[in-house]
Amino acid sequence: MKSFNVSAIDKAIRYNKGTPGTMEVDLERKMVLGNESGKMYVLEGEKTKVASGNLEPSPLTLHVNVGDCIKVNLKNEMAKDRAGFHVDNLAYDPKESMGINAGNNPGDQTVAPGQSKTYTFYAHPEFGENSALIQDWGNVIENPRNGLFGAVIIGPKGSQYRDPVTGEDLGQKSSWRADVIVDRTVSGNEKRQNYRSFALLFQDEDNIIGTSFMPYIQKVAGVTAVNYRSEPTDYRTEKGCAYSEVLACVKTGDQPVTPTIAAHVGDPVVIHVLGAFSEQVQLFSVSGHEWKHEPYINGADLVSTMEFGGSEVFNAWLHGGAGGPNGVPGDYLWLNQRPGYLDAGHWGMLKVLDRDSRAILPLSGKAPATQHADGKSSAKSTPVSLKAKAK
Repeated sequence: MKSFNVSAIDKAIRYNKGTPGTMEVDLERKMVLGNESGKMYVLEGEKTKVASGNLEPSPLTLHVNVGDCIKVNLKNEMAKDRAGFHVDNLAYDPKESMGINAGNNPGDQTVAPGQSKTYTFYAHPEFGENSALIQDWGNVIENPRNGLFGAVIIGPKGSQYRDPVTGEDLGQKSSWRADVIVDRTVSGNEKRQNYRSFALLFQDEDNIIGTSFMPYIQKVAGVTAVNYRSEPTDYRTEKGCAYSEVLACVKTGDQPVTPTIAAHVGDPVVIHVLGAFSEQVQLFSVSGHEWKHEPYINGADLVSTMEFGGSEVFNAWLHGGAGGPNGVPGDYLWLNQRPGYLDAGHWGMLKVLDRDSRAILPLSGKAPATQHADGKSSAKSTPVSLKAKAK
């Protein structure tokens, strides 16, 4: 059984610290890049660091395995709103752990400020390896818009989870990225490879753009973010970037503030895409890559773009791994293919690294030897412990 102590807290969110709190777009509307009414789920052990600003917040993302029983002890530390903890794609008793006051269900499944409640879930094999959206129904009108959402990522039975940079064990931590170390002694896992897992939680609130509204709206207003981060192109052009190179301009820093996915060329990669809060349907794409529309069906069509809306999730297993079937290293984009939302900040980088890059740990558990033009290696591979800690 896995147990997590989680708090729902009030915490102002800055989606991009380099930008002002708001930016004018069109028709006297504003893009929101700072939310003083922000709310989020945080693990008990990270609460103080997040509240003090010593730890950059990201949506709560827990990692469990198929077959796990999961207990979430939720404490509501918000000032006034009730909080709940509803999770799709996990099994639960709807009379105890649905997290929603609905129909004739007895009692109150949400939590008042200062109170606590334990929710119990089961990663049922019928749901399999999947991603699940955590939603709040204590104040469904305001709380999710302000950031009270998260994810549970379900991996193969017996797996362990580590930080791809430090090697830290993430089994009881929250992290949007994780190396999944598969236990091949478990029946059914004998031929499974370790893989890299990434969770992107999309958020938007403009309900006018793209509709029959005149004059025609061209810019997205309100909050537009991924994992509490946003990189609007207008901000980059104001910094001196030409629009033709706005996604690859050094004048705003080495990389966008949105999540950067990193993998060695050929690494198996799954990107979990979750519509955490949305007023419209969006289009997710990864440049230079495709994935199966139905990942567990043999012969399923390969797609390079998939649509998703609020509360929807899908899992994109990159065909051929990082760099595609041809194994081409370099910088790629993940993005929302709707231009207005891309301009508003729905984009980031996929960095496909050479196999000898030490920016991240190898999935094999061994640090790669340095390669030379003559094909000789200057050093032997060095084992990397799963339990390695961040320095």
